[in-house]
Amino acid sequence: MARKWFDSPVFRTRPLFSVTQVILVLVVAGGIIIAIDFNNRAQAGRLVGNDEEALQSQIEREATRQVELMVTLEYVSSDDYAASYARNERGMILPGERRIVPILQEAPPESTPIAPATPDPASQARPWQGWWRLMTDAPQPIRK
Repeated sequence: MARKWFDSPVFRTRPLFSVTQVILVLVVAGGIIIAIDFNNRAQAGRLVGNDEEALQSQIEREATRQVELMVTLEYVSSDDYAASYARNERGMILPGERRIVPILQEAPPESTPIAPATPDPASQARPWQGWWRLMTDAPQPIRK
């Protein structure tokens, strides 16, 4: 039988990976997967703890609000509230009482003073003053 060219000793080499290398790579990959899974579970546990604290504080706020609403309900159901509402909001009075309504007297509005008319400078101007202003752009000379 004839030997083929790929059967020569040059092409006979050892395998690319040994059994120990393959096992080592599988162990390292498994360790990385386990570490990532553990990290995800730990992070989820922390988030659950944070949500629990938020819910606990919300429960405390709602319990306080419930007490406030119960006190308000008790006051609104009382006779004192009904009497206060009837007097202040509805304007009712008990028999034998007199209702006093203060009436405010408003002062009549004062008329605004009329300002005196401003004098027209053109009526008191002399012809030379206009020419002076045009020629010099200076204030007018003071005459005594």
